[in-house]
Amino acid sequence: MGRSSSSRPTDGTRLIILPRRMIEGLKEAAERAGISLSGFASLALEEAIRAERMGIPLGEAVELYDLFRVQRDAGAVHVSRSILEYLVSRLYDTSGEELRRLWYEEGRWYGEYLKARLRGEGVLEFLERALEASWNLTAEVRVEDGFVRVRCASFNMSLENTELLISYISGLMSALGFEEADRDYLNGLAILLYRRMPLARAASREELTGKNKT
Repeated sequence: MGRSSSSRPTDGTRLIILPRRMIEGLKEAAERAGISLSGFASLALEEAIRAERMGIPLGEAVELYDLFRVQRDAGAVHVSRSILEYLVSRLYDTSGEELRRLWYEEGRWYGEYLKARLRGEGVLEFLERALEASWNLTAEVRVEDGFVRVRCASFNMSLENTELLISYISGLMSALGFEEADRDYLNGLAILLYRRMPLARAASREELTGKNKT
């Protein structure tokens, strides 16, 4: 006598095959959350579906939250660019040098913060995302032959704010053990080149980018 079709699940459940390492990770996460494995898996999949419906890949959503958390803990405050441009324009003629110094010191502090928070792993990769989110621009950070090249572009940034951005990045790179080797900039566009300071500890490309050798 054959198996009756009524023995098959009729409640809409399905068996999903997952790698062993993923199962172990799910078990550990479920234990930390204090819920069952199936309950945690269901919640995780529901959030993945919600992110997909919003048009955001789940991995990108996690990265954005991580960026937000680091920026929040660093004391970052978001203001509109128009307000920042206005304040800078009122102060720059008389206090430009002091503003550039303050931006440089703020960059140094943030660089030290990133080193401690990220434990030296992928700092430059994170910096690229942080610049894009905090300064509302397109950023590219690349390690090339022992140098670090930083390119930032924005269509609506004044020359004054571009100079402050450069001071901020140079302060940050100083905290990471780099000094400015060259710069080229105009309104809303900056191409900066940094080299490792002679007395700074040499860091591998993998440490700077967070990528392992293959």
